[in-house]
Amino acid sequence: MMLPDTLKEQALAGAALLDKELQEQAKQQSPHASNGLSAVRDAGRVALAEQVFPDKKVEQWKYTSLLALQNGHLKALADKTSSTVSAPDFGGVTLTIINGRLPALLPEIDGVTFSQEAVDQSAQAESVFSHYNAATLRAALTIKVAKGTHVAEPLHLIIISESDSPASAAVRLHIEAADNSTFTVIEHYVGSGPTLCSSTTSLYAGANSNVQHYRLQSETPESLHIGELSIHQQRDSRVASYQLMQANTLRRNNVRVWMNESGADLVMRGVFIARNKTHVDNQICIEHAAPHCTSDQIFKGIAGESGKAVFNGRIHIHPGAKGSDAKLSNKNLLLSNGAEIDSKPELEIYNDDVKCAHGTTVGQMDSQQQFYLQSRGISAEAAKRMLGVGFINELLMALPNERVAEWARDWLSASL
Repeated sequence: MMLPDTLKEQALAGAALLDKELQEQAKQQSPHASNGLSAVRDAGRVALAEQVFPDKKVEQWKYTSLLALQNGHLKALADKTSSTVSAPDFGGVTLTIINGRLPALLPEIDGVTFSQEAVDQSAQAESVFSHYNAATLRAALTIKVAKGTHVAEPLHLIIISESDSPASAAVRLHIEAADNSTFTVIEHYVGSGPTLCSSTTSLYAGANSNVQHYRLQSETPESLHIGELSIHQQRDSRVASYQLMQANTLRRNNVRVWMNESGADLVMRGVFIARNKTHVDNQICIEHAAPHCTSDQIFKGIAGESGKAVFNGRIHIHPGAKGSDAKLSNKNLLLSNGAEIDSKPELEIYNDDVKCAHGTTVGQMDSQQQFYLQSRGISAEAAKRMLGVGFINELLMALPNERVAEWARDWLSASL
């Protein structure tokens, strides 16, 4: 049996396993089947049965193999309900999700409502993994910030995926920041073991809203993560999104931004590091669908030993999007001859009245700089670490949240 067929069979088996589990819980009046989750799961199973898992013949999966999933991650569900995994304190309000399960009590923030409502995200489903996520949902979280609300402290979502054997855990987040609101949310993915985290996040920024969004992915190297993020911006909204990730057995980061009304502004920064035999794949697409919108993307990547990093950044200027201003930069650093970085920036423009710029570089560590540091008594390893941190430090210093910046500097430095 070919790998795509095998993965599809395992994915459907995982969905059937959860359905059986929830039917048993329903007999005991479990709340899991409520809040629209049952309908979402049913639709996910139907769509999943019609999908084909991608292989390397599919352009967007050219550099990423799904071979790591054949060990049974899709057909088994992570069952731990507690964890000893620790996470840093970024201040504000914290909510912890363990293997797709929400805590019994949701937090309280003035002007913000939390619910276990499952918002249908099928309209923006990007891949077969969106449907797998829907089909294997145990719970979902919807966060709505009221119109004109200014939330001073960040909301820190700690999302833990943990299992002793190959298994998966699905997480679904839906965040709405209404008109004229201000909000900061931190998605922090942690965990250990051979666990696949299947995540989907949708973020809606209302007119004249201001949203800071962090997506931190720091699971252990043996874990897997396939995540999708969609951002929808309305008139004069401002979104700053920061993507920081360490590669693992398989990491796929799909991001799509829709600039739906004029005046929307997007700033996106990203750092990704692949060491040893780990893999990370970033697929970023910015849809300039309205006039006079601006987007500015800077991503930096580092790969060492036999690590592999992929970056595909696409800017799509729609026919009516006059006055668009879009920038994309991807700079990469190779630490060894065995490492690999595949970078592919794309522009698709259907309007003449625009400003667009894109560029990518892949280089090696400066031997003269390394020699200079070593001549001052610094060891070769420490010199490489200092140069690696210096390469990404520009982006880390620009992070608005000082606690996140301090943690990220130490975390990424340790990975180098």
